[in-house]
Amino acid sequence: MADDVQRVEASAWHDAVAAAVASGCGWFDWLGAVDEIGRADAIRVVVRLAPGPDADGVRLEALVPREGGALASVADVVAGAAWHEREVTEFFGITFAGGDARPLLLRPDAVGHPLRRDAVLAARVVRPWPGAKEPGETVAAGRRRMVPPGVPDPEVWGEREGDPASPEEVAASTAGGRVRRRR
Repeated sequence: MADDVQRVEASAWHDAVAAAVASGCGWFDWLGAVDEIGRADAIRVVVRLAPGPDADGVRLEALVPREGGALASVADVVAGAAWHEREVTEFFGITFAGGDARPLLLRPDAVGHPLRRDAVLAARVVRPWPGAKEPGETVAAGRRRMVPPGVPDPEVWGEREGDPASPEEVAASTAGGRVRRRR
């Protein structure tokens, strides 16, 4: 058996979670988000509720716009959700109306939302990537230089001629591996 997956409108988020809890799924497992860049201009927020820790339950999903996305907080229905909502707010930029807006894990002066697929991992940009697949491995002669995982191709991201790259173009170039050349 598997969880029942229900997609709900963002405006019905709170009511759907309250209904799931009222139907017996009072055990809160997890609340998180997934960046849907490349598929939709949205962030998917997911909550899993079940009747007990080892039971099948329900997974509710809502698509929220990437920019200015907001959902109603469900911390009044499921107390454990407050921490998870704060995490999603910091890492994905989704606001939970009526929720706790205090910073959770990032410094108050942190810029951006690091788990969005178009976010650039600054540590990978600052430190040169050796081009090896594993730490300690030397680069074989004639092997092409590789882009580290999580860093967009230099031809796509950063200072370049012309218009800046779209979020989709940046996200598509962050897979790591061989440096791709723009055509």
